[in-house]
Amino acid sequence: MPHFRYRALTRAGEVVIGEVEAPSREEVLRRIEYLGHLPIETETASKGILGSSGWNVKKANARDITIFLRQLALLVGSGLTLEAALQTLADDNGSKTVAKFSAGLRSSIAAGDGFAEALERHPTIIEPIYVAMVRAGEASGKLDAVLQAIVADRTRKELLGDRINSAIRYPLFLVGSAVLILFFFLLYVVPQFEPVFRDLGGKLNAGAAFVLNASTWLTANLNLFLGSIIIGVLVLWLIFSRRENRGRMVAMLSTLPGISGPMRDRRTARLISTLGLLVENGVALPAALKMLRDVVTEPRYVAEVDRVHDQVRNGRRFAEALSESDLLPPLAARMLRVGDETGDLPAITRHAAQFYEHRLGIGLDRLMGAIGPATIILVSVVIGALIVSIMSALLSITELAL
Repeated sequence: MPHFRYRALTRAGEVVIGEVEAPSREEVLRRIEYLGHLPIETETASKGILGSSGWNVKKANARDITIFLRQLALLVGSGLTLEAALQTLADDNGSKTVAKFSAGLRSSIAAGDGFAEALERHPTIIEPIYVAMVRAGEASGKLDAVLQAIVADRTRKELLGDRINSAIRYPLFLVGSAVLILFFFLLYVVPQFEPVFRDLGGKLNAGAAFVLNASTWLTANLNLFLGSIIIGVLVLWLIFSRRENRGRMVAMLSTLPGISGPMRDRRTARLISTLGLLVENGVALPAALKMLRDVVTEPRYVAEVDRVHDQVRNGRRFAEALSESDLLPPLAARMLRVGDETGDLPAITRHAAQFYEHRLGIGLDRLMGAIGPATIILVSVVIGALIVSIMSALLSITELAL
């Protein structure tokens, strides 16, 4: 369907510029007049800025989007119209990406789209579950409350993500530092002693001989080695850019001792909190269950979500379908069963999500308490072995000189 760019005059005397997808120019004029605007100019657009390009808005920083949504909720709650609030945020925003995003949303709404439809054009910025919540909020007239709920959920997820990242960052820093020290020794320290080591010939111990050979090979094939690392990183990126491959990796990690517990608690907390957030903000239970597919990545649990969704859609009680699945741990399933039977599912899901997020925090603390010291020991052993190998070779030289 062709895209049309237009300019129109509002009743307040403002000139609005936008782009709309329509079958004909007459349909564009009809939509502009329906909005109460006076058409000034309409022309065919070579590329739709509201189509798949989504106003060419690149993926914005998640925290900037959360701040944008919080400000939008405050402005809408204070009585501003949605279009006026978006215009205000587009004109007064420190982030160019967010300002362009806000302007794109305003242009879509000026062209006759609903807010949910405008957000749906930016799937890389706004998740589908939030679009569904906004659609329900528009239908119920509680858009500001829904926006506040979205902001609270995004803030909680960001804090949890920071905690998980900090748990991963420390061991990676130690391992990275060890690798850099190792390369420094092999590329700059060992070559200084290479002529002396070569004179010893077969008198070198096995450790020193291995270090010398590794240093010689790395120095001679440095470009090949670095190129192989870059190619390997690119291959891994291509493999794990696919959702199904990430799901298989997560499923494999979930079986490792010490990691399986926190990952199970994280998956459970995400499932329950997302389900409760959707149901509490007006999304029907079958639709909410279908959207849980975007939360899980492991193929096994995606199939479980589909099975529970199909059963609920066909009229079976949610509690019964959930109890026969392997989607959630038994305790979580029992908690949601109570919520379903008492008709207070949103409140129960909030308590259950808090319970499993607390368990996840405890599990991460325990995991860090084990990984941190283990990583330090491993790094110390590797660096220590390298130093001992070099020092033993130097001592051998001293003994021969005596």
